[in-house]
Amino acid sequence: GGINSQNSWNNRGGIGNNQGRSTGSQYGRPSGPPTIVQLPQVPDTMRQTDAPPSDREHVEMEIIKSLIDSYFCIVRKNYIDMVPKTIMYFLVNHVKDELQNELVSELYREAEIGFLMKEAEDIALRRKTCLEMKDLLEKALEIVNEVRDFNSFAK
Repeated sequence: GGINSQNSWNNRGGIGNNQGRSTGSQYGRPSGPPTIVQLPQVPDTMRQTDAPPSDREHVEMEIIKSLIDSYFCIVRKNYIDMVPKTIMYFLVNHVKDELQNELVSELYREAEIGFLMKEAEDIALRRKTCLEMKDLLEKALEIVNEVRDFNSFAK
């Protein structure tokens, strides 16, 4: 049977109740700010009756079942989405930390420091060439200064 409460629904502010509101628009919407939907008072005690539920109670039960089912589907979907993300988060962070530790330990091995700090051959050759060019340019500048100074004394 249905559930019958000692306090019956009396349509005071129930869902879908438009009492006291005027519909100012042509579409049947209330004019002005929307009013707060108030649910009826929850009964103190409930008892089961042998009478079958009314059509309204049946519709309300189906709506509540549908809403609860939708809610649990959303929650289930969120958990299904979060599990792989959480696993990947912890897996990737663990691998990142371990990889960084391994790379740093490989980089700072004592035996490898000399090899890692060794200058590449092409860079050493370029540095040597640049130093020779600098020395030649300094000598050329000295010669130019001597010629200029000689010409200034000759006049």
